[in-house]
Amino acid sequence: MPTIKLFTTLTLFHVLTFSAFAAPLRVEHFVRVKGQEPTTITGYGIVSGLSGTGDDPKAYNPATVAILRQLSRSGMSGSDAKGISAAKNSALVRVMVTIPGSGALDGDMLDCTIVSEGNAKSLLGGVLSPTMLSTGLQQDENAMVYGMAQGRVTIEDPASPNVGRVVNGCRLLADFRNPYVKDGLVTLRIKRELARPKLALTIANAINNDPEFQALGMIQPAKAINSIEVVVKMPSTAYGDPMDFLEKIMDAEIMEAPKAIPRVTINERAGTIAIDEEVEVKPTLVNHKNMIAEAAPQPGDPEPDGQRQFVDIDTDLKFRQMNGEAVQNLKLKALQSSLDAIKVTPQDMIDIIKILHEQGAIIGEVIFVD
Repeated sequence: MPTIKLFTTLTLFHVLTFSAFAAPLRVEHFVRVKGQEPTTITGYGIVSGLSGTGDDPKAYNPATVAILRQLSRSGMSGSDAKGISAAKNSALVRVMVTIPGSGALDGDMLDCTIVSEGNAKSLLGGVLSPTMLSTGLQQDENAMVYGMAQGRVTIEDPASPNVGRVVNGCRLLADFRNPYVKDGLVTLRIKRELARPKLALTIANAINNDPEFQALGMIQPAKAINSIEVVVKMPSTAYGDPMDFLEKIMDAEIMEAPKAIPRVTINERAGTIAIDEEVEVKPTLVNHKNMIAEAAPQPGDPEPDGQRQFVDIDTDLKFRQMNGEAVQNLKLKALQSSLDAIKVTPQDMIDIIKILHEQGAIIGEVIFVD
């Protein structure tokens, strides 16, 4: 198998380099607040108005049939059910809405993601019928409905016509207020890829030395519990306005500024990625579709059929690092360059970065923008 070298020229993506932070570093750049996590509400619905690209009910599998029965029990009309079985102008879909960690209120309108659950060829031109959404996929008379979704489906990626979006298609039917104060404490979670004891202590010191807290007469309100958590005690005087107290925490300036955090910024909808020059990747191995990340092959070896090879990080380096030897990590840009050389698509590169991020292999911050 021929060795694929790590090229220095980048052509596949529009790659930008930038300073991680131009403004002063603040606590908010390094942490999230425990309790303020995103919530996903889901449900099954029907997309109608398709031009012969909808479901073929004769080819439904048992799971799809069971979902349709569940929809019928939850209030779907008999005429709608008959319509699905009579023509390929409708499709069974799963509807998902992500509520941000900061919460949302009754009446807020959010985007919906629509995914075909049957065998439709395309959702292009379809309209989502009113669909009930809950915190689980079970839809029956006892399910708590948190949102109602409906509207015209748009296809953002022509290569994936079974996945669509309804912009502002979900109206929330309940408030989502994520509690972040427990037993008088606010817990800050350091971002996983940045977690280390020194940073936890730095964040605690930044809060303890902040003039805002000193003006409140608070003595050492913050304490680093471990490498990923810092707890801050809320004074009784702040109970009436907890959001103001949280804002003071997040605005505390890091005076002992650690090294600027390199970033990877991804816009999945546009298929673009910006990689800061200093982003690194720990020794790891990634399998994705018909590609494998492996050690550089020896010259002259035959290339196996059906597989595209790209160099991830030399396996020898990984074992040396596992044995305690200091080994320099690979720059993410270098990995991107090797993928560029074999014409990997932008979406595949984004998927690979997601896998690396989930494994904790990227040394830096991965940000998804819309």
